[in-house]
Amino acid sequence: MSGFLRDLVDGLAQTIADAGAATYRPTGVYKPGETALTDTVMPDSPDRAIVLTAYDTTDDPAMTDCTVAMQVRTRAGADPRDVADLDEAVFLALHGLRDQTFGTAALRFMKRDNSASLGRDATGRFERTSNYTVRAQRPASDRLE
Repeated sequence: MSGFLRDLVDGLAQTIADAGAATYRPTGVYKPGETALTDTVMPDSPDRAIVLTAYDTTDDPAMTDCTVAMQVRTRAGADPRDVADLDEAVFLALHGLRDQTFGTAALRFMKRDNSASLGRDATGRFERTSNYTVRAQRPASDRLE
């Protein structure tokens, strides 16, 4: 049985992959030259990567409505414009996304709140972070009796 956050992240990852911004493999095994798309953990390789990390922020105690914060961390090569382009590709796939169902997660609306450079990692690759707000509904079994 999968959970709400897993379904949400998997669905958003597939949305990004379908937009052509990255390759999504839940196994986490990527070939050199691909843009990896992972949940929570930044892989050492390949150089280009997108990491989705979900944070529960607000849950109604009786209803299924919830708000989830989603951090999207991107990494590319030594040119800062490459990571900006990757971040923009994710923005085009996710910002304004509405009325999607990913397994047990019913996404109602998603928007980017902010974006910033993280500088270079230990090997000189530039990174960025973008933070999104997701309005969603959890399965009724999570809240209603």
